[in-house]
Amino acid sequence: MAFPEKALVDDERVLLHVRPHAKRMIVPVLVLFAACAAAGVALGLIGRAHLDGAWPDWLLLAVVVVWLGVVGWWTVRPWASWRATHLVVTDLRIMFRSGIVRRRGIDIPLRRINSVQYHQRLVDRMLGCGVLTVESAGEDPLDFPDVPRIAATHALIVDALDDADDYRGRDDGPAEYSRRS
Repeated sequence: MAFPEKALVDDERVLLHVRPHAKRMIVPVLVLFAACAAAGVALGLIGRAHLDGAWPDWLLLAVVVVWLGVVGWWTVRPWASWRATHLVVTDLRIMFRSGIVRRRGIDIPLRRINSVQYHQRLVDRMLGCGVLTVESAGEDPLDFPDVPRIAATHALIVDALDDADDYRGRDDGPAEYSRRS
Protein backbone atom coordinates (compact mmCIF):
# COMPACT_ATOMS: atom_id res chain seq x y z
CA MET A 1 0.00 0.00 0.00
CA ALA A 2 1.46 3.34 -1.04
CA PHE A 3 1.50 6.25 1.34
CA PRO A 4 -1.30 8.76 0.57
CA GLU A 5 -0.25 11.36 -1.97
CA LYS A 6 -2.02 14.11 -0.02
CA ALA A 7 0.60 13.81 2.73
CA LEU A 8 3.40 14.61 0.28
CA VAL A 9 4.51 17.95 -1.10
CA ASP A 10 5.11 18.62 -4.80
CA ASP A 11 7.91 16.53 -6.33
CA GLU A 12 8.44 14.54 -3.12
CA ARG A 13 9.25 10.88 -3.71
CA VAL A 14 8.59 8.04 -1.28
CA LEU A 15 11.78 6.02 -0.84
CA LEU A 16 10.48 3.64 1.82
CA HIS A 17 7.11 2.91 3.41
CA VAL A 18 6.98 0.26 6.14
CA ARG A 19 4.82 -0.80 9.04
CA PRO A 20 6.26 -2.20 12.27
CA HIS A 21 7.64 -5.72 12.04
CA ALA A 22 5.04 -8.49 12.12
CA LYS A 23 6.57 -9.76 15.38
CA ARG A 24 4.16 -7.34 17.07
CA MET A 25 1.35 -9.65 16.02
CA ILE A 26 2.74 -12.86 17.58
CA VAL A 27 1.05 -12.40 20.98
CA PRO A 28 -2.31 -11.29 19.49
CA VAL A 29 -2.36 -14.35 17.22
CA LEU A 30 -1.54 -16.65 20.16
CA VAL A 31 -4.34 -15.00 22.16
CA LEU A 32 -6.70 -15.59 19.23
CA PHE A 33 -5.81 -19.29 19.13
CA ALA A 34 -6.14 -19.65 22.91
CA ALA A 35 -9.48 -17.80 22.98
CA CYS A 36 -10.86 -19.94 20.17
CA ALA A 37 -9.71 -23.13 21.87
CA ALA A 38 -11.17 -22.07 25.24
CA ALA A 39 -14.47 -21.04 23.63
CA GLY A 40 -14.61 -24.35 21.75
CA VAL A 41 -14.04 -26.34 24.95
CA ALA A 42 -16.65 -24.26 26.80
CA LEU A 43 -19.22 -24.71 24.03
CA GLY A 44 -18.50 -28.44 23.95
CA LEU A 45 -19.00 -28.75 27.71
CA ILE A 46 -22.23 -26.78 27.53
CA GLY A 47 -23.49 -29.01 24.74
CA ARG A 48 -22.70 -32.15 26.73
CA ALA A 49 -24.33 -30.88 29.93
CA HIS A 50 -27.89 -31.48 28.61
CA LEU A 51 -29.28 -28.82 30.90
CA ASP A 52 -33.00 -28.07 30.62
CA GLY A 53 -34.54 -24.63 30.07
CA ALA A 54 -32.95 -21.40 28.87
CA TRP A 55 -29.79 -21.78 30.95
CA PRO A 56 -27.69 -23.25 28.10
CA ASP A 57 -28.71 -20.37 25.83
CA TRP A 58 -27.46 -17.89 28.40
CA LEU A 59 -24.25 -19.86 28.78
CA LEU A 60 -23.79 -19.88 25.00
CA LEU A 61 -24.35 -16.14 24.89
CA ALA A 62 -21.90 -15.60 27.78
CA VAL A 63 -19.20 -17.66 26.04
CA VAL A 64 -19.67 -15.75 22.78
CA VAL A 65 -19.60 -12.35 24.55
CA VAL A 66 -16.43 -13.22 26.47
CA TRP A 67 -14.83 -14.57 23.29
CA LEU A 68 -15.73 -11.39 21.37
CA GLY A 69 -14.35 -9.22 24.18
CA VAL A 70 -11.06 -11.10 24.40
CA VAL A 71 -10.57 -11.30 20.63
CA GLY A 72 -11.62 -7.68 20.13
CA TRP A 73 -9.32 -6.26 22.82
CA TRP A 74 -6.31 -8.57 22.51
CA THR A 75 -6.33 -9.33 18.76
CA VAL A 76 -8.37 -6.89 16.66
CA ARG A 77 -7.22 -3.73 18.48
CA PRO A 78 -3.48 -4.55 18.17
CA TRP A 79 -3.96 -5.53 14.52
CA ALA A 80 -5.74 -2.25 13.73
CA SER A 81 -3.03 -0.31 15.56
CA TRP A 82 -0.34 -2.18 13.61
CA ARG A 83 -2.10 -1.43 10.31
CA ALA A 84 -2.40 2.26 11.23
CA THR A 85 1.31 2.72 12.01
CA HIS A 86 3.58 3.90 9.18
CA LEU A 87 7.22 4.87 8.85
CA VAL A 88 7.79 6.72 5.58
CA VAL A 89 11.12 7.95 4.26
CA THR A 90 10.98 10.39 1.37
CA ASP A 91 13.69 12.33 -0.39
CA LEU A 92 12.87 15.32 1.86
CA ARG A 93 11.86 13.95 5.27
CA ILE A 94 11.09 11.06 7.57
CA MET A 95 7.43 10.73 8.57
CA PHE A 96 5.99 8.60 11.34
CA ARG A 97 2.23 8.18 11.74
CA SER A 98 0.43 6.06 14.31
CA GLY A 99 -2.92 5.74 16.02
CA ILE A 100 -6.42 4.57 15.21
CA VAL A 101 -8.75 7.13 16.78
CA ARG A 102 -6.19 9.60 18.05
CA ARG A 103 -3.49 10.09 15.42
CA ARG A 104 0.11 10.98 16.20
CA GLY A 105 2.54 12.18 13.58
CA ILE A 106 6.15 13.23 13.45
CA ASP A 107 7.90 14.79 10.46
CA ILE A 108 11.66 15.25 10.49
CA PRO A 109 13.22 17.11 7.54
CA LEU A 110 16.34 15.31 6.32
CA ARG A 111 18.32 18.55 6.43
CA ARG A 112 17.80 18.71 10.23
CA ILE A 113 18.97 15.17 10.99
CA ASN A 114 22.30 14.92 12.78
CA SER A 115 22.60 11.16 13.11
CA VAL A 116 20.77 7.93 12.42
CA GLN A 117 21.49 4.82 14.46
CA TYR A 118 19.93 1.44 14.95
CA HIS A 119 20.24 -1.29 17.52
CA GLN A 120 19.03 -4.86 17.70
CA ARG A 121 18.65 -7.43 20.41
CA LEU A 122 19.33 -11.08 19.67
CA VAL A 123 15.71 -11.85 18.74
CA ASP A 124 15.60 -8.71 16.59
CA ARG A 125 18.73 -9.84 14.75
CA MET A 126 17.16 -13.21 14.00
CA LEU A 127 14.01 -11.50 12.69
CA GLY A 128 15.83 -8.72 10.84
CA CYS A 129 14.20 -5.84 12.70
CA GLY A 130 15.34 -3.32 15.27
CA VAL A 131 15.00 0.13 16.78
CA LEU A 132 15.83 3.09 14.57
CA THR A 133 17.06 6.18 16.45
CA VAL A 134 17.00 9.54 14.68
CA GLU A 135 18.67 12.53 16.28
CA SER A 136 17.70 15.89 14.85
CA ALA A 137 19.00 19.38 15.56
CA GLY A 138 17.83 20.70 18.91
CA GLU A 139 15.57 17.73 19.71
CA ASP A 140 15.85 14.63 21.83
CA PRO A 141 16.57 11.46 19.86
CA LEU A 142 13.45 9.73 18.55
CA ASP A 143 13.17 5.95 18.64
CA PHE A 144 11.13 4.04 16.07
CA PRO A 145 10.74 0.47 17.39
CA ASP A 146 10.30 -2.74 15.40
CA VAL A 147 11.44 -1.37 12.05
CA PRO A 148 11.66 -4.28 9.57
CA ARG A 149 14.83 -4.78 7.51
CA ILE A 150 16.57 -2.36 9.86
CA ALA A 151 20.04 -2.50 8.28
CA ALA A 152 18.67 -1.78 4.80
CA THR A 153 16.43 0.97 6.19
CA HIS A 154 19.39 2.54 7.98
CA ALA A 155 21.48 2.41 4.81
CA LEU A 156 18.64 3.94 2.78
CA ILE A 157 18.26 6.84 5.23
CA VAL A 158 22.01 7.48 5.32
CA ASP A 159 22.02 7.48 1.51
CA ALA A 160 19.04 9.89 1.50
CA LEU A 161 20.95 12.13 3.92
CA ASP A 162 23.91 12.13 1.55
CA ASP A 163 21.59 13.02 -1.33
CA ALA A 164 20.03 15.78 0.79
CA ASP A 165 23.53 17.27 1.16
CA ASP A 166 23.46 17.75 -2.61
CA TYR A 167 20.60 20.18 -2.12
CA ARG A 168 20.82 23.65 -0.65
CA GLY A 169 17.89 24.88 1.45
CA ARG A 170 17.15 28.33 2.77
CA ASP A 171 17.07 28.63 6.56
CA ASP A 172 14.57 31.50 6.55
CA GLY A 173 11.68 29.86 4.74
CA PRO A 174 10.08 26.62 3.70
CA ALA A 175 12.18 23.82 2.35
CA GLU A 176 13.05 25.07 -1.12
CA TYR A 177 15.78 23.07 -2.71
CA SER A 178 17.77 23.76 -5.81
CA ARG A 179 20.06 21.19 -7.36
CA ARG A 180 23.74 21.92 -6.90
CA SER A 181 25.59 22.03 -10.22
